[in-house]
Amino acid sequence: MDMLMYLLKVSAGLVLFFAFYILFLRKLTFFRFNRMYLLLTLLLSFLIPTFNFTVERTVIVEQPAFQQDEFIVPAAQEIAAAPVDSNVQLIPAQSSFNWLTALPYTYFTIAIFTLSLALWRLTELIRYTKHGIKLANGLRLVAKDNGFTNCSFFNYVFVDQINLKPAELEVLLTHESVHANRLHSLDKLLMMLAKSVLWFNPVVYLWERAMEQVHEYEADELTSSTFGTHSYASLLLHLAVENKAQSALVHNFVKSPIKDRIKMLFNLKSNNMKKVIYLLVLPVVLVLVWGFTVNVVEIPAVSKDNNDPVIGQKLEGVVDSITVKSKFAELIHFKANGQTFIIEKFPFIKVNRGDKLIIVINGKRNTIKFKDDKNLIFETPTYTMSQAYNAKGDSLVMRPNVEKHAFLYEGNKARYATSKISKIEKNSSGYVNKIYLNDGTFTLIFNISELKTKATNFKIGDEAEVKFIGEKLISNHTYLSSKLIAMYSVPKNHELINKNLYSRFYSSEGFQKENGKDFEPKIDQLASKVRIVSFAKKKLFPKRGITDLEDAVIMVNGVKMEAKSIRLFKEGGINATVYLPDGNTKKYRLLMYNTSQNTFSGYEYAVAKERKLESAICGSGHEGKLELSPEILAYKIPYSALDSVKVNKILNNVLLSGKAKIKLEKYDMQGRVIFLDHTNNLVTVYYGTLKEADKFKIDAEVIEVDLANNTYKTKNYLK
Repeated sequence: MDMLMYLLKVSAGLVLFFAFYILFLRKLTFFRFNRMYLLLTLLLSFLIPTFNFTVERTVIVEQPAFQQDEFIVPAAQEIAAAPVDSNVQLIPAQSSFNWLTALPYTYFTIAIFTLSLALWRLTELIRYTKHGIKLANGLRLVAKDNGFTNCSFFNYVFVDQINLKPAELEVLLTHESVHANRLHSLDKLLMMLAKSVLWFNPVVYLWERAMEQVHEYEADELTSSTFGTHSYASLLLHLAVENKAQSALVHNFVKSPIKDRIKMLFNLKSNNMKKVIYLLVLPVVLVLVWGFTVNVVEIPAVSKDNNDPVIGQKLEGVVDSITVKSKFAELIHFKANGQTFIIEKFPFIKVNRGDKLIIVINGKRNTIKFKDDKNLIFETPTYTMSQAYNAKGDSLVMRPNVEKHAFLYEGNKARYATSKISKIEKNSSGYVNKIYLNDGTFTLIFNISELKTKATNFKIGDEAEVKFIGEKLISNHTYLSSKLIAMYSVPKNHELINKNLYSRFYSSEGFQKENGKDFEPKIDQLASKVRIVSFAKKKLFPKRGITDLEDAVIMVNGVKMEAKSIRLFKEGGINATVYLPDGNTKKYRLLMYNTSQNTFSGYEYAVAKERKLESAICGSGHEGKLELSPEILAYKIPYSALDSVKVNKILNNVLLSGKAKIKLEKYDMQGRVIFLDHTNNLVTVYYGTLKEADKFKIDAEVIEVDLANNTYKTKNYLK
């Protein structure tokens, strides 16, 4: 993807530079200037995207950022293939061909083919040069009466002497000597490489045509000044009638459009004052440099209001009123310290109006609304409690005893349970008759003889998840069923599917059916709200209207959100472990988005206090040993590259700039710039830290880690 982005930036530069040439420079008679413009801007188009500059901008952060938490919204269960017999149906999870993966292979295949074809033509051309006869002015004459004739390649001139008069030959040699002396063929070779790299961009072919036209204008100008404009124009017309097949690598005397060349011969020379026009390209260069190389990193200056003093505190007060919100939660209007706090509690916490309580606040839920100008409004928060005590000091947060069951029910009435395989009965042919599962209390027996499977992937002692119907209680805590729907290993590496039952309860994507019918997704309400910026992995469930993303960045109403796991629902919602990248002081474990009300709701939790480091090093002049694997290599180190990180790759070396992070085995490294030097097997962090959990931390302007010797050094940036 980095290579693809680089090529797109190069193409964008070519388009802008060529548009400037067509609009302002093409009709000028400063042919040498035009040639230099085309050469320099071609090189700049390839060079500018390789630069990288970081500009820091301090912003005031009024509201907290989401931080990654260990809560991950589970993705839809995938169904992997397993070797089973004919009566057992395999229902694989839906997959699609990844065009992005195939794109680099397609690009390089065509690029190599294009370059090979050009090299073959060059080889054929060089083969003809062996028969050249040396002439004056360093030219070598090659007699050739078929194929490409009356043309030149560097100082070799291919001439059809049979059909040329001596006077015409003299004019032709003068013309071609200009090409040779000005090294125009070198431009041709450069364009050959550019076309091989940017074969997909039509502008590069127009660029080649413009370059060749400038070459001919330049040679025509000097030749006509020697032999006369009218005589030279007549010769051009004469030879154009007999023009033959040409090679793309040679300069042919009459290959370029004759009409344009003759018209340019009789044009008035441009006023020297017009050379100022070439300076107008500087704004184009600045636009490309700013757009492709400057990375603006927002450094949050967190305001004092960012830390809610209530979170993590004990509030002592009186229950003023109780509002029943739902069967899952109730709201307490709690008076404490002269204020009224809205606190959410579970129904099993028994509280009455007028009770005196001590409540420990562990977080709050903000409702975030969008204004028309895309600003965020945080409404009155609802706090959450981790503990509550009555006047006697007794804890009220006592979880009710949960009765243990042999199995539970899904929405489609299928039963499900997770247990361990305790016994597998097989017949004389090796096919499984019964599978026994036991969780220490309940035994589930499944008669699967109808499936005629050997179930070789399931062993005694394995943990398995089962889905079934038709169970019968045959003894105390023991159930028997002959209608197994599916059985999966835990983790889900193997499966056993009953084709006669599975399709009645589940879709091909693994989702539950409602009343035996596939779920029909509603109109896509998220289409105008959400834009997917990037992701590491994407899984679609079109029949369900669900999109699962991993390591993703999305935009919701102009607000950027990053997450390890995001699930998008067509019917209108985002369910994600997500954070807004504007600071790192508060946590949001879960965030929901309501499309109809245009609001977010998220939970914020108290920040854990930092434990004192066992060892800390600050500043330059320190060095020591690190505990790293002997085989660790710079190019294999994983790195984090979100929106504020710019990545440049040169061979196996990687340059990260912005808020860059890498994982160096048990060490975490972050800084403004990180360079992974595979050539010397070094990792260098500028203005950053190296940390091992709560044990060890280095903070310096430059931290250099030698992976070959497992050592580190700290330095000043200017030394």
